[in-house]
Amino acid sequence: MCSPLYHMQYRPSKPAASSAFGLVELMVSISIMALVTTVIVVRQSSFNGAVLLRNQAYEVAFAIRQAQLLAVSGGDDAARVYGVYFSTTAGLNQEYRMFRDSVIGPNADQAYDPSEQIGLTGRLDRRFMIRNLAVNSTAATAISLVFERPNFDALVCSSGDCSGGMTPASNIFIDVAKVGTVAGDTDIGDVRRVRVSATGEIGVITY
Repeated sequence: MCSPLYHMQYRPSKPAASSAFGLVELMVSISIMALVTTVIVVRQSSFNGAVLLRNQAYEVAFAIRQAQLLAVSGGDDAARVYGVYFSTTAGLNQEYRMFRDSVIGPNADQAYDPSEQIGLTGRLDRRFMIRNLAVNSTAATAISLVFERPNFDALVCSSGDCSGGMTPASNIFIDVAKVGTVAGDTDIGDVRRVRVSATGEIGVITY
C-alpha cells in the first residue's frame, strides 16, 4: 500500500496553459506597430519640411541683409547702391540675384540689370519658390530691392523701368513657399514671409 507521501510527490501535474501569442494577437500587434511608425514618419517629414522652409526664408533675408551692409559699409565710392532682385515668373521664382548698381551710364537707375549681378545666383531648394511679392500691400511680379549709402532705409522698384527713381516702401513682403501652394495657403509649414521695412528692418515672419 502506497503511503500518502508517495501520492503527494509523484502526482501527475496538469499541462500548463500556453502563454504564446496567437495568430490574431500577432497580426494586431504588427498592425499597431505599423500605424505608429507611419504616424511618426509622416510627422517627422512634416517637421523637417517646415525647418527647411524656415531656413530657406532666412537665406533670403540674409542675402538682403548682405546687400544692405555692402551699401553702407566704408569705401571710397561716393555712391554705393546694392540690391537684390526677386521675381515670381516661372523659371526665375526659385532664385534671387544680388547686384551693384552702375554709378554712371544707362544702367545707373538703381534697378537690377543682368550685367550688374555680383556673385553667384542665389537658389532655393527645388521644393520651394518665391510665391508672392508685395510692396505696400500691392502685388508685384518682380522687384529690385536696394539700399543706398549712407542709409539703412530700403528702396524698391517694382516696374521694368526704374529710371524715374526708387520708392521708399513701408513694407516689402517676399513669400517663400512650398512649390504647388496657392495664394490662400498661409500654413506655417507651407509658407514663410520675409518682411523688409522702410527703415531697413529685415525679419522672417508668419502670416
